Amino acid sequence: MTKSEVLKQLSEELDLTQNETEELYDSFVSGLTTLLSKNKGFTLPGFGSFHAEVRPEHKSYNPHYEQMMKIPPKKVVHFNQSSTLKEEINGEGDE
Repeated sequence: MTKSEVLKQLSEELDLTQNETEELYDSFVSGLTTLLSKNKGFTLPGFGSFHAEVRPEHKSYNPHYEQMMKIPPKKVVHFNQSSTLKEEINGEGDE
């Protein structure tokens, strides 16, 4: 599903214009990005939680140059689904 498809569906469900929906969406994504960049987690009840962690520097083999190289530390984002979401997508929820 593309961003425009998500925005269209949200605008219909929320009875908002496309522009209002896009502003809401962009604000949400911006806020989530800011929290994760500060190493703070974010939980959406019934959906899951996002958290960032720093992957430490490590060595890796580069087959093209046939030598070891250092991979710098970097932040990675992890998502853990809630049990509610897991049940819903596996058809175990109330039907």
